[in-house]
Amino acid sequence: MSRATSLSSKQGNLRGLIRLCRPLNLAIAASTLLLLKFGWLARWQPSESIGLLPNSHLIEGILVVVFLMMSGNWINAYFDVQEDRINRPDRALVDRTVKRRVLIVAHQIANTAGLLFALHLSWNLKSLQPVLLAALVSLMLWRYSTTWKSIPLLGNAVVASLLGMVPLWLAVLETPFTEAHHRHGVWMGMAAYGGLAMCTGLVRELAKDAMDVTGDREAGKATFAVQNGTKTVRALCLSLLLVLAISYSMGIRWTAWEEAPVVLWAAPLPFWAWSVLILIRPQPNWRALSTATLITLLAGTLQCLWIPV
Repeated sequence: MSRATSLSSKQGNLRGLIRLCRPLNLAIAASTLLLLKFGWLARWQPSESIGLLPNSHLIEGILVVVFLMMSGNWINAYFDVQEDRINRPDRALVDRTVKRRVLIVAHQIANTAGLLFALHLSWNLKSLQPVLLAALVSLMLWRYSTTWKSIPLLGNAVVASLLGMVPLWLAVLETPFTEAHHRHGVWMGMAAYGGLAMCTGLVRELAKDAMDVTGDREAGKATFAVQNGTKTVRALCLSLLLVLAISYSMGIRWTAWEEAPVVLWAAPLPFWAWSVLILIRPQPNWRALSTATLITLLAGTLQCLWIPV
């Protein structure tokens, strides 16, 4: 009987860890790197001097992102037990399916693995940039879960900035294999994409906070939505979406790509419009907004397969 109970406990912990690491988000981050690398950079010219990062280094770079994201999701779940039981009772797995001590150990293992892969990349690339950036992300994930999440707007901005760092991570890996006079272009391209992703991600994070007002208020967390109300969140999200549209349009016009058909750049447009329509309603559906902004990000990434370079 005790052996069956032990086996059941191990299976429960494993299932809980898998769910709490958010496999879909990990897959999206990995796909983003792959689409940027093989969809966008692969078509840059001259091809013999850009996009030459070896696949082995790319795989290692993806593992850094995946392990650090896993560790961040686990430590966030560790500190969010009370809020999750109120806001997402179906997902409140900590202390029910997965034990807290298992969660903290899994976080430490995944975090260490991510940093070790980054250290190995730094050794191979003869650059401190990979390990320093990975260490910065690790620190931000920890501070977000323990402190920053409860500070209005700061926690939202931190998560959004981490999203924007994914393209910059590819630039860190790619530029050592890029001729010096083309590195600026790689950095600018990845920074522009990261900035747009960060702005969209900030809207999504604010929407998620608006969804969780009840649980955050009961837990004593002074998020932006708790302190200022959902009407202010709505106005801020609309402003961010307007900034996003203006920045996106100006970015296309600022480059030499304005001669290309506009439709090539239009993949995120329907989902951006969907987000705006949700927000102009008197009572926005925050869950729908979270979904709409996520699809906007996915569409923007997918169009790396065909947008001009």
